Amino acid sequence: MLPVLVRAPFAAALTASALLVVAGCGESGGRDTASVDGIEQTLAELEEALSEGDSGRICDRIFSPEARRRAGGEECRRRLQRTTGALDSPSLELVSVTLGEDSAVAQVRAEAGEAPPAIDSMRFVLVEGVYRVDSLSGG
Repeated sequence: MLPVLVRAPFAAALTASALLVVAGCGESGGRDTASVDGIEQTLAELEEALSEGDSGRICDRIFSPEARRRAGGEECRRRLQRTTGALDSPSLELVSVTLGEDSAVAQVRAEAGEAPPAIDSMRFVLVEGVYRVDSLSGG
């Protein structure tokens, strides 16, 4: 694993939540509209939950089980609230997606408050037919 790179407060908040860095997942694939739509829906749900300070929703519904474990398991909600609770107007925009068989890696433009935007690489996995956030790295 590579060390986490922090480029903006948004990236710092999520990476501080103990999400693993994904470095070159080696996945390939075309752009499947249904899969891209699923990833966009998950991003929209994450953005909304961050805006509302709903760390429970993030831990329980948006993170994959493995991401939740890495973010502290039973402590996930408390840790996320501490690290993301002060985010001002978080915004997530899907830039590109590389699809795998049951996962995807997306480049996401992340902004919060007055901080400059950052491009974050996020890994998603399918859990019961829904894309969940599995990891994030700033960069």
